[in-house]
Amino acid sequence: MNVCPGVHECDLCPGAGAPEENGEIRIPAEVGIAYAAPFLITHDITVHGHRPPQVFLDAPLAVDLDAWAATRWPDVPFPWVPDDAERLSE
Repeated sequence: MNVCPGVHECDLCPGAGAPEENGEIRIPAEVGIAYAAPFLITHDITVHGHRPPQVFLDAPLAVDLDAWAATRWPDVPFPWVPDDAERLSE
């Protein structure tokens, strides 16, 4: 996951009870490719009926975790992340 500064509220939920998020999840696909989605993706799917593209839904089920672990995961390059960005780890 990638935590971002600031908070984003669900644009579709009315009022002060709207859920908030502050980042994205990354779903590995084939080696060298990953998909990004906001943390609220599960909220969007379950509450608002959003349906991500089928390729996004299939990716977690099809990934070869051994291949990813042996190559670059979690260091999958994302072109919008600067090379000097600080990486937070657990």
